[in-house]
Amino acid sequence: KTKDPVLIRGSLANGGAVSDLHLTGTGLRPGLQGFVRLDHVEATLPFSRLEVSSGFVYFDPSDSFNPKLDLHGTSVIHDHTIHVYIYGTSLAPEAVFTSEPPLPQEEIISLLATGTTREELTGSNNVLAGRAATLLVQQLYRKIFKKGQATQSNSIFDRLDWDAGTVDPRTG
Repeated sequence: KTKDPVLIRGSLANGGAVSDLHLTGTGLRPGLQGFVRLDHVEATLPFSRLEVSSGFVYFDPSDSFNPKLDLHGTSVIHDHTIHVYIYGTSLAPEAVFTSEPPLPQEEIISLLATGTTREELTGSNNVLAGRAATLLVQQLYRKIFKKGQATQSNSIFDRLDWDAGTVDPRTG
């Protein structure tokens, strides 16, 4: 059992985790029982951030290597608030995506992964070129200035919103 959160620092996620785990079984058949609660975890994707508002991983000694997942997260991309719910087990996870304003799940996944909808991506080659350029600049920046450091939640890329070739949804 942890009193203070274990820090999570990596290129994909930052935050903490508090656990209440017990080692059970025998040397030949060890097992884990208990849970891990995610604490202020923020997952970083190339064009979005997902704040995990509630996250639990439950371990059962009968299947310790396949814990149950219960994660809720939120991301705000442009004018869309996206809610993600991940459940099931680590070997067979399920995900439900919803958004405000409502979008089909495929469009929500596209927004999370690329920062734009599929319609915007297929409508103009400039959007694809802009996304590729953004990824290139981010990678170069991290290689030059942030070698081996974990992703910080207050980097220059959080404060900079640059879109090349996209159509402004407010003005057309």
